[in-house]
Amino acid sequence: MSRIRLPKGQQSKLLDRIGEHYCFDWSRVAKVSNVCERTLRDWRSEKYNMNYEALLRLQKIADIPIPKKRKILPEYWSARKYACKGALRRYQLYGNLGTPEGRRKGGINSQRLFRLNPEYAKSLGIIMRKDIRKPKPSIELAEFIGIMLGDGRMSNYQINVTFNTKTDNEYGSYIRSLIKRLFHISVSIIATDSDSADRIVASGTNLVEFLLAKGLKIGNKVKNRVNVPRWVLNNRNYSIACLRGLVDTDGSFYHYNHTVYNKKYCNFAMCFTSYSKPLLTSVYIILKDLNFNPVMNARRVYLHKRDDIDKYFLKIGTHNKKHLYKYKIYLDTLN
Repeated sequence: MSRIRLPKGQQSKLLDRIGEHYCFDWSRVAKVSNVCERTLRDWRSEKYNMNYEALLRLQKIADIPIPKKRKILPEYWSARKYACKGALRRYQLYGNLGTPEGRRKGGINSQRLFRLNPEYAKSLGIIMRKDIRKPKPSIELAEFIGIMLGDGRMSNYQINVTFNTKTDNEYGSYIRSLIKRLFHISVSIIATDSDSADRIVASGTNLVEFLLAKGLKIGNKVKNRVNVPRWVLNNRNYSIACLRGLVDTDGSFYHYNHTVYNKKYCNFAMCFTSYSKPLLTSVYIILKDLNFNPVMNARRVYLHKRDDIDKYFLKIGTHNKKHLYKYKIYLDTLN
């Protein structure tokens, strides 16, 4: 539908002359123009340009010449103008969506909108972040940090803990229950290529971000030189709980024989293994602070003395029944 553009003031004067022909019965003028009276008022106030075809009908009936100084505007003549305005506003809000930076800004704004209105996001089929419980520092959280530093792994979107299906099934159940209690999220068991190992998996960006804030790191623990977080080291009870999680995953208890003056002895020892030097050092320091007598080399921390072993199970304890079973066998050999 084409429009006509007249010099300022001319459209209003032209319509007044046409109205005079109709005795200023604007309802009749609107009817002949095939528009509503409100549109006609907008034309008279020059809010909008007139429909050219409507003007031709009115001009023919009223026998009034159209000003020679005019411009005929084609259909959709304003589309480009307002499209440019819309594009400019979009650029101001989100940046250039044709660039990685523009798309990043657009994505951030979309995520903000979806977080404010999750029901709207779900109606569009958008998968939202999982809500989690964010526990305060506690003995259970400190123990879980130890488990993650031991057999845990963390990516940008999920965490997983590997456990031995032949010896640690009960301990695997304990870890699953611990994760559910701490974070109120679902936990899955994923089979690995190994016949003797499965992974406990919990997904969620909120979960990963929470654990990052608590001192864990994404990726290779050795390259990242992982360590016990400061908030754990600064609290005796948290240090004990974290140590328990570390030894329950990356520690072992074993019997060994040695000979002194031709007399054979059967002893029982604890060994914690890690290729992260800061983590290994922290385990050594925690044990020293708790009045144990640890021995450390490049990859391991040991407890050899019987008093230390007894004290470990009394003060530190274990949730991995495999360790407790070996300790009981050792005690039976002493009777």
